[in-house]
Amino acid sequence: MKLRLSPAQERGLIILIGLGLAASGIAIFLFGTNHGPAPVDKPIDITGVRVILPTFVDPAQAGTVNLNTASQDELVSLPGIGPVLAGRIIDYREKNGPFAEIEGLKKVDGIGEAVVGEIREKVRLED
Repeated sequence: MKLRLSPAQERGLIILIGLGLAASGIAIFLFGTNHGPAPVDKPIDITGVRVILPTFVDPAQAGTVNLNTASQDELVSLPGIGPVLAGRIIDYREKNGPFAEIEGLKKVDGIGEAVVGEIREKVRLED
């Protein structure tokens, strides 16, 4: 009898294997045989290292921009939103907190019904 994994289980297994390979590569790099043990009195400086964990995106939301966490570059990718409006959205979000609804964008100076209508299907709201 063949064991069949669901697509979600397959993705999870692939991620686990990838994380294991990455971890072993890091261990070899940091603690390889030519380097000897890391000195205990000197911590390893990891300033500037970013760790990105995989996330599963609902296919219905793939290609959409989260208004509550989007960077300026992500906001500029939306139709009708340039660098100035993207900056205003971020400023508004920082002063007033996350958007509760897409219609809240109309409170941002320079954004009206036309722009909201253009981007409605391309944005989502998550904290």
